[in-house]
Amino acid sequence: MHCYFDVAHAVLPDEIDSQNHVHNLRYVQWTLWAASKHSAANGWDAKAAAAEGLGWVVRKHDITYRAAALAGDELVIRTWISEIDRYASTRKYLICRPADRCVLARAETRWVYVDLRVHKVVAIPDQVREKMQISQTPPMPWA
Repeated sequence: MHCYFDVAHAVLPDEIDSQNHVHNLRYVQWTLWAASKHSAANGWDAKAAAAEGLGWVVRKHDITYRAAALAGDELVIRTWISEIDRYASTRKYLICRPADRCVLARAETRWVYVDLRVHKVVAIPDQVREKMQISQTPPMPWA
């Protein structure tokens, strides 16, 4: 089981906004990609869960931008689960540019487990919880 997970990403030209840096919505998109890939690496089958009418839904995003990403930057989006309770989990993220050891953003998402058929939050089943591991803040990608 992976306690934290990295997604490497090269900033694409279509991710640049009118201010010549990455648009803020792209950072949110990257966190969603990282969460999905980390969960899959730990055995979560999103398609099978959806076929049963179950899945994770974002309850809250919080992101603090610290520096701008630019076209061509090579980034690492590092994610880990910091908390799990009966109905939800909290996932954290670092969006970094290892070339200059810059943390571009720190983010956190509160995910709730939902019965998608009735749009109701439900308790996280034990078989799902077993695929999750709480982690303290991991080292920086360049450490």
